[in-house]
Amino acid sequence: MKNLDNIKYLLEICELFYIQGKSQKEISAILNISRPQVSRFIAKAKEENLISIKLNYPNIEENNYQNMISEKYNIPEVYIYDIGQVDNTEAMSLLANASKELFNILIKNNQIVGIMAGRTVEILSEKIDSSKNRGLTFVPLCGGLSINGKTWQANNICQEFAKKTNGTCYLLNAPNYFTSEATKVALMNEESINEVMQMGKHCDVALLGIGSVSTNSTGILASGLSKNELEILKKEGAVANICCSYIDKDGKVINSSIANKILGHSILDLKQSKKVAIAMGEEKLAAIKAVLKGEYVDVFITSLETAKKLID
Repeated sequence: MKNLDNIKYLLEICELFYIQGKSQKEISAILNISRPQVSRFIAKAKEENLISIKLNYPNIEENNYQNMISEKYNIPEVYIYDIGQVDNTEAMSLLANASKELFNILIKNNQIVGIMAGRTVEILSEKIDSSKNRGLTFVPLCGGLSINGKTWQANNICQEFAKKTNGTCYLLNAPNYFTSEATKVALMNEESINEVMQMGKHCDVALLGIGSVSTNSTGILASGLSKNELEILKKEGAVANICCSYIDKDGKVINSSIANKILGHSILDLKQSKKVAIAMGEEKLAAIKAVLKGEYVDVFITSLETAKKLID
């Protein structure tokens, strides 16, 4: 009877705590026991398997694939959103809108945030809600001047994030790609360029896209690479682009003659940063796989359809 009475007593406490929503302080007053005793009794009930806790995920499929991708590719944090089957432009917008709340979770106050060029990162900057000054500083991770006037250059995206968060931003007033590596190196020694590069290298968080090696890739377009240079990259084995690095199918960074002429950070420069990558789509599947194989990112955000293909 004594054991049965103990069980009933534990269940009474759990009833008050889990069902009636009483606080531990309120329970201690009701049962005339100390607050630490309430905590110990609840822990004891868990040990005795008297409590069964069920999490009701809004979309269990999302959660299952998050776990599978995290385990398969050794990624600490994975966030997957079911945005349905829509065309690529709308899909990027839906993914950015679905994941925008992560911005405030993953990025803490007073941090330096490195920004890479790309359509998806640009759309995220447009979708996040405006906020009061959190002391954020945004820094481009690659050159930002381009003759093609694309809005998804890193400088432009930094300005949009700073505007939305009432933060500050720095600009890398230099081309993204040089025809001569020597010219790039010389420019990097300029004080104003070097200062921004050093800030980017030591950023707390880096927001990145993942690009394929194709004519419509933002990494290719942002750099203004020619078709001939694109073919050189392919011959060197490149299938993916992240930061200013090109990755082969096995997830290895290529010592590319093209990448050496790009002004910006390689993915290997950001070892101390929390690297957040957002990418999706059939056309990027091989590129995403290559980057995930290399274990270059700490947080990965994608669509449910892309997640399924990464596993299946």
